[in-house]
Amino acid sequence: MSTKVYVGEAIKDEDNKARGGEPGDQTGREVCVREWKMNPQGWRVLRPKDPAVAEKIAYDMRAACANPFIGYDQTDRRTLYEVSKPLDFDCARVKTPCECDCSSLVQVCVLYAGVKVGSFNTASEAAALLKTGAFIELTGEKYTESPDFLRTGDLLVTKVKGHSCVVLNDGPKAEPLPDPEPEPEPEPSNAYVLVKGGSVRVRDKDGVYGRCIGIAHRGEEYPYIETAPSGWYRIAWRGTQAYITNKPRYTEVQNG
Repeated sequence: MSTKVYVGEAIKDEDNKARGGEPGDQTGREVCVREWKMNPQGWRVLRPKDPAVAEKIAYDMRAACANPFIGYDQTDRRTLYEVSKPLDFDCARVKTPCECDCSSLVQVCVLYAGVKVGSFNTASEAAALLKTGAFIELTGEKYTESPDFLRTGDLLVTKVKGHSCVVLNDGPKAEPLPDPEPEPEPEPSNAYVLVKGGSVRVRDKDGVYGRCIGIAHRGEEYPYIETAPSGWYRIAWRGTQAYITNKPRYTEVQNG
C-alpha cells in the first residue's frame, strides 16, 4: 500500500475568499495540512540541498498549520512576516493574530531554516529561491507529476503564478540525498573576538536570520576563525563554531 504524502499550505480565508477575512485562522482550514494533489498548472519542485534546512522548513510549516493565530489573506500577506521576524520566524511562537498567503508563508519557513531570501510571489518564487544557492530544481516527471519521490521539506510551486506549498513527509520511493562534501577547516588563528558592547547574540549562521544559539557578554573573548562574506565573524563557541556580528560598537577582532 502506498504511503500518502501531505503538504502544508495557506489556501483561503474563512469566507472561502482571497481577501477580507479576520486575522488568524477562524476555521482551522485557512492554513492547513492536506494530501498532495496535482495542480492543473503543473508543479515545479525545489529541494533544499541541506537535509537540516529541509527539516526546519517542514517543521515551521507544520507549526504554522497548527497555529490558530496564523490565517490567510492576500491583502495582509506580510503580517505573518512582521510578527514572526522578532521570533526568528518560528511559527510555533506566534501569538498575535496575523495573515499570510501561500508564498509569503513559504518565505517565512525558508527564513526560519536560515536561508536568506527576500519577498516573492508564486510567479517569482522559484527564481528567488534558486538564486540563494540553497536549492536545486528536480525536473523529472517522477517529481513533478507524482508524490512518490518527494522528500520532507521539498517546495512545490506552480509553473505559472498560482500556488505554493511545502512537503511534510517522504514519499514511498523518496531517494536519500548524497552526503555533502566536507568543508575544509580554516587555518588556526591566534586572533580572538572581543565583545565590547552589552550582550550580543551568537548565531548558527551569519546574519540576522541565523538562529540564536547563545549570548556573548561584554568583556568575553572567543577564538576568531574567519570573516564570512557577509562580514560577520566566525568564532569558536562552546565546542562548535558559530557567528557573531562585526559591528564595531559590539565586537572587535584582536591579535593574540
